[in-house]
Amino acid sequence: MRNLLILFAALAAFVAGSGLAGGETKVADDAALLVEHQRFLTGDLKRIDKAVKDVDEIVKLRATGLFVLNDEEKKMERSGRKDFHIFLERYRNDTLQVLAIYDRMLGKQLYIDPLRLHFGKSLDELVAVDWEEQALDEICDELSQGYGVNLYIRGNLDSRQTMTLNGEMTLLAILLQIENVFRAKLVEHDGELWFTLVGRAGKPKEE
Repeated sequence: MRNLLILFAALAAFVAGSGLAGGETKVADDAALLVEHQRFLTGDLKRIDKAVKDVDEIVKLRATGLFVLNDEEKKMERSGRKDFHIFLERYRNDTLQVLAIYDRMLGKQLYIDPLRLHFGKSLDELVAVDWEEQALDEICDELSQGYGVNLYIRGNLDSRQTMTLNGEMTLLAILLQIENVFRAKLVEHDGELWFTLVGRAGKPKEE
Protein backbone atom coordinates (compact mmCIF):
# COMPACT_ATOMS: atom_id res chain seq x y z
CA MET A 1 0.00 0.00 0.00
CA ARG A 2 2.84 2.38 0.84
CA ASN A 3 4.38 1.83 -2.61
CA LEU A 4 1.04 2.56 -4.27
CA LEU A 5 0.69 5.82 -2.32
CA ILE A 6 4.18 6.89 -3.40
CA LEU A 7 3.35 6.02 -6.99
CA PHE A 8 0.09 7.99 -6.81
CA ALA A 9 1.94 11.05 -5.51
CA ALA A 10 4.64 10.83 -8.18
CA LEU A 11 2.09 10.36 -10.95
CA ALA A 12 0.01 13.28 -9.69
CA ALA A 13 3.06 15.54 -9.88
CA PHE A 14 3.87 14.18 -13.33
CA VAL A 15 0.33 14.79 -14.59
CA ALA A 16 0.33 18.31 -13.16
CA GLY A 17 3.63 19.14 -14.85
CA SER A 18 2.60 17.61 -18.15
CA GLY A 19 -0.70 19.46 -18.07
CA LEU A 20 1.10 22.72 -18.62
CA ALA A 21 1.99 21.56 -22.10
CA GLY A 22 -1.45 20.07 -22.84
CA GLY A 23 -2.43 16.44 -23.38
CA GLU A 24 -3.71 16.04 -19.82
CA THR A 25 -6.18 13.30 -20.76
CA LYS A 26 -3.55 11.14 -22.48
CA VAL A 27 -1.12 11.47 -19.58
CA ALA A 28 -3.88 10.71 -17.07
CA ASP A 29 -4.74 7.53 -18.99
CA ASP A 30 -1.11 6.42 -18.89
CA ALA A 31 -0.92 7.28 -15.19
CA ALA A 32 -3.95 5.10 -14.46
CA LEU A 33 -2.34 2.29 -16.49
CA LEU A 34 0.86 2.58 -14.46
CA VAL A 35 -1.08 2.31 -11.20
CA GLU A 36 -2.76 -0.86 -12.49
CA HIS A 37 0.62 -2.29 -13.51
CA GLN A 38 2.02 -1.49 -10.06
CA ARG A 39 -0.82 -3.42 -8.42
CA PHE A 40 -0.22 -6.31 -10.80
CA LEU A 41 3.54 -6.35 -10.21
CA THR A 42 3.10 -6.28 -6.43
CA GLY A 43 0.77 -9.28 -6.63
CA ASP A 44 3.24 -11.21 -8.76
CA LEU A 45 6.07 -10.52 -6.33
CA LYS A 46 3.97 -12.13 -3.59
CA ARG A 47 3.27 -15.13 -5.84
CA ILE A 48 6.97 -15.50 -6.68
CA ASP A 49 7.84 -15.41 -2.98
CA LYS A 50 5.23 -18.08 -2.17
CA ALA A 51 6.41 -20.31 -5.02
CA VAL A 52 10.02 -20.07 -3.79
CA LYS A 53 8.98 -20.96 -0.25
CA ASP A 54 6.93 -23.96 -1.45
CA VAL A 55 9.83 -25.36 -3.49
CA ASP A 56 12.36 -24.63 -0.72
CA GLU A 57 10.21 -26.49 1.79
CA ILE A 58 10.10 -29.61 -0.40
CA VAL A 59 13.85 -29.42 -1.16
CA LYS A 60 14.64 -29.34 2.57
CA LEU A 61 12.28 -32.25 3.16
CA ARG A 62 14.04 -34.30 0.46
CA ALA A 63 17.47 -33.42 1.86
CA THR A 64 16.73 -34.98 5.25
CA GLY A 65 16.36 -38.41 3.65
CA LEU A 66 13.89 -39.27 6.39
CA PHE A 67 10.71 -39.05 4.36
CA VAL A 68 9.33 -40.29 1.07
CA LEU A 69 7.29 -37.63 -0.65
CA ASN A 70 3.66 -38.50 -1.18
CA ASP A 71 1.74 -37.64 -4.34
CA GLU A 72 0.38 -34.40 -2.87
CA GLU A 73 3.86 -33.18 -1.91
CA LYS A 74 5.25 -34.06 -5.36
CA LYS A 75 2.36 -32.16 -6.93
CA MET A 76 3.14 -29.19 -4.66
CA GLU A 77 6.77 -29.25 -5.80
CA ARG A 78 5.86 -29.32 -9.51
CA SER A 79 3.28 -26.58 -9.03
CA GLY A 80 5.73 -24.39 -7.12
CA ARG A 81 8.43 -24.68 -9.80
CA LYS A 82 5.92 -23.98 -12.58
CA ASP A 83 4.44 -20.99 -10.71
CA PHE A 84 7.91 -19.58 -10.07
CA HIS A 85 8.84 -19.58 -13.77
CA ILE A 86 5.44 -18.30 -14.92
CA PHE A 87 5.26 -15.41 -12.46
CA LEU A 88 8.94 -14.50 -12.81
CA GLU A 89 8.55 -14.29 -16.59
CA ARG A 90 5.30 -12.38 -16.21
CA TYR A 91 6.97 -9.94 -13.80
CA ARG A 92 9.80 -9.34 -16.27
CA ASN A 93 7.42 -8.78 -19.17
CA ASP A 94 5.19 -6.43 -17.18
CA THR A 95 8.23 -4.43 -16.06
CA LEU A 96 9.17 -3.93 -19.72
CA GLN A 97 5.64 -2.67 -20.37
CA VAL A 98 5.94 -0.16 -17.52
CA LEU A 99 9.21 1.17 -18.95
CA ALA A 100 7.54 1.52 -22.36
CA ILE A 101 4.72 3.55 -20.78
CA TYR A 102 7.26 5.87 -19.15
CA ASP A 103 8.99 6.34 -22.52
CA ARG A 104 5.66 7.22 -24.09
CA MET A 105 4.79 9.68 -21.31
CA LEU A 106 8.19 11.35 -21.64
CA GLY A 107 7.89 11.57 -25.42
CA LYS A 108 10.89 9.29 -25.95
CA GLN A 109 9.08 6.48 -27.74
CA LEU A 110 10.67 6.57 -31.18
CA TYR A 111 9.35 3.19 -32.31
CA ILE A 112 5.83 1.81 -32.20
CA ASP A 113 5.76 -1.96 -31.89
CA PRO A 114 3.77 -3.56 -34.75
CA LEU A 115 1.91 -5.57 -32.11
CA ARG A 116 0.39 -2.35 -30.81
CA LEU A 117 -0.71 -1.39 -34.29
CA HIS A 118 -2.59 -4.69 -34.56
CA PHE A 119 -3.83 -5.29 -31.01
CA GLY A 120 -3.99 -1.74 -29.60
CA LYS A 121 -4.87 -1.47 -25.90
CA SER A 122 -5.75 -5.16 -25.81
CA LEU A 123 -2.04 -5.87 -25.32
CA ASP A 124 -2.18 -4.41 -21.81
CA GLU A 125 -5.49 -5.95 -20.74
CA LEU A 126 -5.50 -8.88 -18.34
CA VAL A 127 -6.78 -12.16 -19.70
CA ALA A 128 -7.25 -15.55 -18.06
CA VAL A 129 -5.44 -18.37 -19.84
CA ASP A 130 -5.64 -22.11 -19.20
CA TRP A 131 -3.60 -24.08 -21.74
CA GLU A 132 -2.51 -27.65 -21.20
CA GLU A 133 -0.03 -29.08 -23.74
CA GLN A 134 -1.32 -26.78 -26.50
CA ALA A 135 0.37 -26.81 -29.93
CA LEU A 136 1.34 -23.49 -31.53
CA ASP A 137 -1.21 -23.77 -34.33
CA GLU A 138 -3.98 -24.32 -31.78
CA ILE A 139 -2.82 -21.30 -29.81
CA CYS A 140 -2.72 -19.13 -32.94
CA ASP A 141 -6.27 -20.19 -33.86
CA GLU A 142 -7.56 -19.37 -30.38
CA LEU A 143 -5.91 -15.95 -30.23
CA SER A 144 -6.92 -15.09 -33.80
CA GLN A 145 -10.56 -15.87 -33.05
CA GLY A 146 -10.49 -14.03 -29.74
CA TYR A 147 -8.88 -10.80 -31.00
CA GLY A 148 -9.72 -10.77 -34.69
CA VAL A 149 -6.01 -10.60 -35.58
CA ASN A 150 -4.67 -13.38 -37.79
CA LEU A 151 -1.51 -15.09 -36.53
CA TYR A 152 0.47 -17.26 -38.92
CA ILE A 153 3.39 -19.70 -38.59
CA ARG A 154 6.34 -20.07 -40.93
CA GLY A 155 9.75 -21.67 -40.82
CA ASN A 156 10.83 -24.99 -39.36
CA LEU A 157 9.15 -24.65 -35.98
CA ASP A 158 8.96 -27.96 -34.09
CA SER A 159 5.36 -29.15 -34.55
CA ARG A 160 5.79 -31.53 -31.60
CA GLN A 161 6.49 -28.71 -29.13
CA THR A 162 3.59 -27.82 -26.85
CA MET A 163 2.93 -25.18 -24.22
CA THR A 164 1.26 -25.25 -20.81
CA LEU A 165 0.25 -21.89 -19.34
CA ASN A 166 -2.24 -21.08 -16.59
CA GLY A 167 -3.13 -17.86 -14.84
CA GLU A 168 -4.13 -14.26 -15.41
CA MET A 169 -1.75 -12.07 -17.38
CA THR A 170 -1.63 -9.44 -20.10
CA LEU A 171 -1.87 -10.42 -23.75
CA LEU A 172 1.64 -9.03 -24.30
CA ALA A 173 3.03 -11.26 -21.54
CA ILE A 174 1.30 -14.24 -23.15
CA LEU A 175 2.79 -13.49 -26.57
CA LEU A 176 6.27 -13.09 -25.09
CA GLN A 177 5.88 -16.36 -23.22
CA ILE A 178 4.87 -18.09 -26.47
CA GLU A 179 8.03 -16.73 -28.11
CA ASN A 180 10.17 -18.10 -25.28
CA VAL A 181 8.62 -21.57 -25.28
CA PHE A 182 8.61 -22.12 -29.03
CA ARG A 183 11.89 -20.24 -29.69
CA ALA A 184 9.99 -18.05 -32.13
CA LYS A 185 9.66 -14.36 -32.86
CA LEU A 186 6.35 -12.70 -33.72
CA VAL A 187 7.14 -10.38 -36.61
CA GLU A 188 5.14 -8.33 -39.09
CA HIS A 189 5.48 -9.10 -42.79
CA ASP A 190 3.37 -7.39 -45.46
CA GLY A 191 0.93 -6.24 -42.81
CA GLU A 192 0.50 -9.73 -41.27
CA LEU A 193 1.87 -11.23 -38.05
CA TRP A 194 3.97 -14.39 -38.29
CA PHE A 195 5.63 -16.60 -35.67
CA THR A 196 9.07 -17.23 -37.16
CA LEU A 197 11.84 -19.54 -35.94
CA VAL A 198 14.62 -17.74 -34.07
CA GLY A 199 18.26 -18.48 -34.95
CA ARG A 200 21.18 -18.82 -32.56
CA ALA A 201 21.82 -15.07 -32.66
CA GLY A 202 18.29 -14.45 -31.37
CA LYS A 203 16.98 -13.17 -34.72
CA PRO A 204 14.31 -14.67 -37.01
CA LYS A 205 15.85 -17.06 -39.52
CA GLU A 206 15.73 -16.06 -43.17
CA GLU A 207 13.38 -18.13 -45.32
